[in-house]
Amino acid sequence: MTDDRAHVGWHDPHHPASRLGRPYVTSQEIPLHGGNVSTVVRVGDTVRRNAGPWTPSVHALLRHLEYAGFTGAPRVLGMDERNREVLSYLEGECGEYPLAPHWVTDAALVTVATMLRMFHDAQYGFVPPAGARWRSLGPPPPDTEVICHHDAAPHNVIWRPDGTLGLIDFDLASPGARIYDVAYAAWTWVPVFADRDSITLGWRRPDRPRRLRLFADAYGLIPRDRHRLVRAIRKRIVDHVEGIRRMAAAGDPAFVRIVARGHLRRPMRDLRLLDYEQHILESALR
Repeated sequence: MTDDRAHVGWHDPHHPASRLGRPYVTSQEIPLHGGNVSTVVRVGDTVRRNAGPWTPSVHALLRHLEYAGFTGAPRVLGMDERNREVLSYLEGECGEYPLAPHWVTDAALVTVATMLRMFHDAQYGFVPPAGARWRSLGPPPPDTEVICHHDAAPHNVIWRPDGTLGLIDFDLASPGARIYDVAYAAWTWVPVFADRDSITLGWRRPDRPRRLRLFADAYGLIPRDRHRLVRAIRKRIVDHVEGIRRMAAAGDPAFVRIVARGHLRRPMRDLRLLDYEQHILESALR
């Protein structure tokens, strides 16, 4: 992620006008790379992202998190003159592949699981706005409990100067079950990747059973969820692949690009690995 502070005529994001719905005036824009779904730029200490029908719902969630005291997410600052959402910029290092050594430690894994639990717990009392729309890859599951981030992978995590972590890119947030978010995060942080992909992305050959148990312990999964976590990871991978294909078939340009670039080949390898190691992973969680 680029961290160039140069800007011209920056509009103060904390000025009262920002809370009154007045649009921000855009100054010098610095592209922020790494995402597949949204166009993101930095302007001073703010981030501008293309908005969509889901944006009001996401903003309601982010405002609730702010009021609840959760510091691991951007703050909503309004909309700019180009109808892009304006969010606070989270200072720090974004996960970039291949990941640096400090991203793949057990300590980092525990911190991620703890942050995810805090994100879910901070939603207590949140009521989505009437007629809320979400950018979901599929219909909500019957056991909906929270608003899931759905993409809490390293590329959407900021390692901040004080050592804490922050979540970014809430475009895919939508109702779901806690274990569904845990499953995705475990898949991408343990990681439950084929060995060659783990090495390419920055991990050495990880001890998957031990690290999966460590993640479950750090999140505080109850016995019922520990028993079904491996199956939930498999379902999450399948839903990930099918959801992207469905969005691409509907003509969403971001997902058309994902499919065209071959990004679905790796999760198919992960499914084969998971089927091969299912019993080993399940035993580690008992």
